[in-house]
Amino acid sequence: MKYTHIFILTLLIITSCNNNDDSEGNTPFEEEISVKKIIDIGDSLTAGAGGNGVNMSSVTYDLLSQTWDVLNMGVGGENTLTIGGRYGSIPFYINEDITFTSSENKKPLNFGIFSTWNDENVYPMLQGDAGINPCNINGIKCNISLENNIYYIEKIDSTTINSIPSNSIIYTNLSNQTEGVVTIFIGQNGGYDSPNDFVLQIDKFIEHKGDQNFIIITSHGNGDSQTISPIINKYGNKVIDLKSYMSKYAIYDAIEIGLLPNDGTYPTVEDLEKMNNGETPTSLLVDSIHFNNIGYELLGRLRYNKGQELGYW
Repeated sequence: MKYTHIFILTLLIITSCNNNDDSEGNTPFEEEISVKKIIDIGDSLTAGAGGNGVNMSSVTYDLLSQTWDVLNMGVGGENTLTIGGRYGSIPFYINEDITFTSSENKKPLNFGIFSTWNDENVYPMLQGDAGINPCNINGIKCNISLENNIYYIEKIDSTTINSIPSNSIIYTNLSNQTEGVVTIFIGQNGGYDSPNDFVLQIDKFIEHKGDQNFIIITSHGNGDSQTISPIINKYGNKVIDLKSYMSKYAIYDAIEIGLLPNDGTYPTVEDLEKMNNGETPTSLLVDSIHFNNIGYELLGRLRYNKGQELGYW
């Protein structure tokens, strides 16, 4: 079943709620341990927008004969800083004092949510939560919600701690999920000031992962050579240059494995024009950025092959 990973994620969150009681403050939840787990972190391209139910996670899950937990943690519209905040590599924090009372356990964040990367406001949860809740802030287990463009914190445990001071880190539920193999598929929606800034942010993702079991996928939409080259230079064969693959090889792979007919129809004239410009062919897209089911099938297989090359499975 392609969507088993969604149910597994729910079970992991429930387990985290039941087994991790942090009463000391400023420490994340204890890690869940899974020896066969893949976590896919990113934006709508990770989520699979436009794929009609097909996405990178589901394809790889099927190719692995359903012997791994594959968690799709993609959220549409998110940039590197909101994704980093959810993952815990570039944490969120609050910039105001919060005090809960016996009659009021839900408080608005009047100043919003901030990134530790640049101390500026960031805007997670616009299209989904994917690993933020339940979170831990100053030893208080909380849920964060977005209602009418206002963020709220709701205390959900019975700890006697009732105050959250300004500058407190938000330890998300996803931040403790570092076991297994992580795929970092970020960059399409910006969040960085320069190619060097982007690499430094990726460094934080790797540092948070804590080991070398990771794959980096660069964007096919804005992945120009100036942006991609520093990443490849630093992380070598752990990087998938998606722009290069999609513009040079993808459609021929689609024909070879039977996703498109081998009757001379493909690539189309428009496809060839796109490919000559270093872009993804139209036949693999539903719009200018998001893949159709064929594009996501190819992406899932590409990531699966990279994991095999690196000896992850």
